[in-house]
Amino acid sequence: MPEPGTPAAFSGTAPALRYIARQPILNREQRTYGYELLSRSGPENLFRCTDPDAATIRTIDFSLLTSASSLTAGLPAFINCTRNILLQDAITLLPRDRVIVEVLEDVPADAETMAACARLHRAGYRIALDDYLIDGPAAPMLAFADIVKVDFLATNVAQQARIAGEMRRRGIRLLAEKVELREQFELACRLGYELFQGYFFCTPQMVTMQDIPVSKLAHIQVLNTAYQEFYDVEQLEQVILREPALCYRLLRYLNSAAFGLFPIRSIRHALSLLGQREIRKWVSIVVAIGVSSDRPSELIASTLARARTCEALAPECQADSSEAFMTGIMSLMDAILDRPMEGLLTQLPLTKECKAALRGDATPLGRLLQLTVACERGLWAEVSQLAAQLKLDEERVWDAFAAARRWSNEILKEPKESKTTY
Repeated sequence: MPEPGTPAAFSGTAPALRYIARQPILNREQRTYGYELLSRSGPENLFRCTDPDAATIRTIDFSLLTSASSLTAGLPAFINCTRNILLQDAITLLPRDRVIVEVLEDVPADAETMAACARLHRAGYRIALDDYLIDGPAAPMLAFADIVKVDFLATNVAQQARIAGEMRRRGIRLLAEKVELREQFELACRLGYELFQGYFFCTPQMVTMQDIPVSKLAHIQVLNTAYQEFYDVEQLEQVILREPALCYRLLRYLNSAAFGLFPIRSIRHALSLLGQREIRKWVSIVVAIGVSSDRPSELIASTLARARTCEALAPECQADSSEAFMTGIMSLMDAILDRPMEGLLTQLPLTKECKAALRGDATPLGRLLQLTVACERGLWAEVSQLAAQLKLDEERVWDAFAAARRWSNEILKEPKESKTTY
């Protein structure tokens, strides 16, 4: 039986590899508490760019694409933040329960920085101060700090002890970094340090991934927002509005004949008219089209036809039509993004039924996707077998597939220009 996805048929030039290093942070029992994520330029485990903002942006971007929790096995990810990154609130793209904001030692505690730290603190993000020194520039930020990191190579025992005493009084956790000798680890334990990082435990480990272009990342972020468990229309609108090209495409397709709606004036107008299920369907169509812009047109036509066929037949084989549509949309996403399906399934908030179907499991939804793929490939005997298993009339299956192909062709027609606003 063929697999739901066929990435090999559509693969083009291999995307560039991305690199990141993660260094474990351990507790007193030398069990892993979390990881510091460090941007790298290549497999040599170095970052050659002199722009610290770029290093943080690359780390955030990598974490978004792979999910910070998958990089760290669900443990906290320490991510270095420059002043500019703090002021832009860029770190809030990542979930507060999986990220610790590490404020670099050269960030001044001016009014704007303090305000940014206060915002993060109120939002529930934990803050660590890097390379802390008594009477150093970071002292005012202790009001928002959960963790203080002390460089054991750049400080002496007296400084390490004095910092430990002050942090204990304030109830702030201590992290000893650049611990390279057992004697340093034992000293830090005696002084009251709770967390440890350094070559004594482990050098940074390299992690690689295939890059996803920024334009595609914006679309994937919209899809993530639309499918969050706690659906927030206002949040979805704001994410869409940040990507003008996506706004334009969404409005154009909503105004096309394929949707059968009366004219939509704006994103807000659309969100006020459509229910949650229809909005998710609408977003998933446009995201699929947007991220496959550099792929063969037949790829996206097949994606849309699969989604529509699954949706049409779902009620007749005990499957949810919304889940069926999303399963069809996602079934070729590995080919579109040149990434393994299993990796994508860990990053998108799909239901367990949808994920099982995309893995090829023999569930009703999984068989429905396989039936649709068999129709697409003209595998007549397989269509008959799967239709019988799902108790579907074979003629009805072919009618649904033909209608889905007509619908996908209509979607892919260039819509007539219409006057819309964001």
